[in-house]
Amino acid sequence: MLKQRIITAVILALVVVGCILQEDTQWTRILFAVGLFAATRELIILTLMPTPLPCVVGAAAFVLLYWWSWPLISPPFVYLQSLAGVAIWALITIGLFFYRHSGNWPLLARVLLLGIGLNLLWICIHALVYLHAQFGGEMLLFLLSLVWVADIGAYFSGRKFGRRKLAPAISPGKTLEGVIGGLCANLVWIVVIYQFDMGWGLTLVQILAIGILTSLVSVAGDLFESVLKREAGVKDSGKSLPGHGGVLDRIDSVIAAAPVFVSGIFLAGQM
Repeated sequence: MLKQRIITAVILALVVVGCILQEDTQWTRILFAVGLFAATRELIILTLMPTPLPCVVGAAAFVLLYWWSWPLISPPFVYLQSLAGVAIWALITIGLFFYRHSGNWPLLARVLLLGIGLNLLWICIHALVYLHAQFGGEMLLFLLSLVWVADIGAYFSGRKFGRRKLAPAISPGKTLEGVIGGLCANLVWIVVIYQFDMGWGLTLVQILAIGILTSLVSVAGDLFESVLKREAGVKDSGKSLPGHGGVLDRIDSVIAAAPVFVSGIFLAGQM
């Protein structure tokens, strides 16, 4: 299992980083369109649990809508979408404190969750592609690295020092010490990146504030997807990535992080 997980991670990293570092944003759009299709399909399955055909048709329609919408996207629109995303994630974070497992949510609740999930995917993908178009691949990779470094830091610090459960009703394996470890790892990572003159016009205080807030909210993305999986009675969102589960399992934190990061860049006056 570990070998399979490593092989998948290496291949995935090469594809993602290779596409993102291309100067042509079109490659990034294509990459994210493929990811959007897989994530939307998994989201429909987790919430409505229909037969396979409606999942594929619904996911394909959502991707076509995303592709058609791109020429209409403007900086103010991305900014407003990102702020809306921040507001939605703030409400979700509050809701997570009150979550209790049901396993039998009514259809209306599941439809509502699907609608929220689709909105968050929409906001995230526009934010990511616009970030690449405006700043290039390095800025987009920095955002993704904030999530990756936080995950790695949380994993090792949680295993070593984890005592207090962060959200036992949602994800028993996550600890407060793990979250703190992830934040500390990101603090070091941000300072290192800044020293290589990659602040993108931001001051150290600005980039630290944006980075830490992004890391914090990314945790909510992971927990929200865990709620969907618990209610659906599954361990992973899918099986498309051997050793890793589904696409949603790999991008849940990014979906939450993207609007926070992009809103911070806008507020700092860099867009």
